[in-house]
Amino acid sequence: MGRLLRILLTSSGFFTFAVLQLVCLYLIVHHNDTQRKIWAETKFVYGSYLTKQVSDRLAFLDVARENEILRRENAALLSRIPGSGYNTAVDTSTVVDSVMQQRFTYLASRVVSKSPYGPYNTLVIDRGANLGVERGQGVIADGGLLGIVSEVTPRHARVISLLHLDTRVSAGLDNNAFGTLRWDGHDPQRVTVTDMPDYVPVAPNDTIFTTGYSNVFPTGLPIGTVESSEPLPGTGSQNLTVLLLNDPLLAATGYVVRDLFKEELERLNQVK
Repeated sequence: MGRLLRILLTSSGFFTFAVLQLVCLYLIVHHNDTQRKIWAETKFVYGSYLTKQVSDRLAFLDVARENEILRRENAALLSRIPGSGYNTAVDTSTVVDSVMQQRFTYLASRVVSKSPYGPYNTLVIDRGANLGVERGQGVIADGGLLGIVSEVTPRHARVISLLHLDTRVSAGLDNNAFGTLRWDGHDPQRVTVTDMPDYVPVAPNDTIFTTGYSNVFPTGLPIGTVESSEPLPGTGSQNLTVLLLNDPLLAATGYVVRDLFKEELERLNQVK
């Protein structure tokens, strides 16, 4: 308080001058028709500009809110795709029950940071253990895959990108032939499907999908299209070069995939 008073006392001349200037401006505008018109026009021009700027800022906030609503709606729609359900149909001689039980759910998230581009790309999303995110869960983006959760904190999670040398995803064709999808660390637009049987017919532009065998992603999510195939003599397999449908490096949002049957399936896989 004392400091404020010292500032007022030392600058009293300036403040007095400013007040007198405002009084003069008021008297000139209100007692002079020409000056009043100039003031009204100036106020209209600059007032319109300021109003437009404020409206643009508010519109931006509205767009952000609408985007959040759309992301939540997308998550709800993803949970309804066929690969997200478990068929509980019971077919007997007298009873047919075709109810689909929910298996996969989707949590909308936003990418908050990314590692510099390299052979081990990672990113951080703004969803964590508080919302049920766990290690090993898949993350998808608009149009393709994003990666797999590797570390979790209460409010955030670290995701190893699809473009990471250690990432492995079960992927295959719509004829049930499958292999292992991996990235070789070179071209961020292309990945390789290895261990695909060489007797399986493959044509350029065939679509590669998730198989669901790894319990990380649902069955049938499109990943990319076949660009070329390379038989490996003496191995009985072929490698497929796949052009990704999306660019994981540019993704700003994603959806965390939660498998509601994960614990049950893991218990079965542990049985020897």
